[in-house]
Amino acid sequence: MTTSTPTATHTPQALLQLHKIDHPDDESIPNVLALSNAVFAFDGSTKHGLISYWRDCLSHPSSFILYLAPEAEPTRPVAFLFVIWRKYDSPLKNGIAEGQHVWLAGVAAEWRQGGCLARMVHELRHIDKLTICTHPRRFPQMWNWLTRRGWKQEREFEDGKVMFTRPAQI
Repeated sequence: MTTSTPTATHTPQALLQLHKIDHPDDESIPNVLALSNAVFAFDGSTKHGLISYWRDCLSHPSSFILYLAPEAEPTRPVAFLFVIWRKYDSPLKNGIAEGQHVWLAGVAAEWRQGGCLARMVHELRHIDKLTICTHPRRFPQMWNWLTRRGWKQEREFEDGKVMFTRPAQI
């Protein structure tokens, strides 16, 4: 386990510890799902908010969730990212037809700007080809975060969502 430094609003005792979920029966899934539902205002009516869908995604051997929680409260996630295996409708610009994809990522409001997402994405450095999608209008901070770090726009979708691929040097 590793730690991340907190934002200025948190005391040094609130250091964050990195956790990994890679099995559909992990007892931490409901806590991470609750954070996701709070961050994105999901109500359980779509796949994004359903524990059964999350468990199904985690049944693939390449899927996993990383999350950060205070050392003193390991069952209270403050940030997460969910990596799944994805087959693309058509090959990407770099030629790949399937690979790992950040399906969801979120950070509790009080921990934003504290390096949580950067810390978790750094943990994915072993993944050669990684994609992520965002909605620039709904999540302009995520759009800016990705473009500032050199992620390359791969394709646009009709609903306004944009897919990015991570450059090799990150």
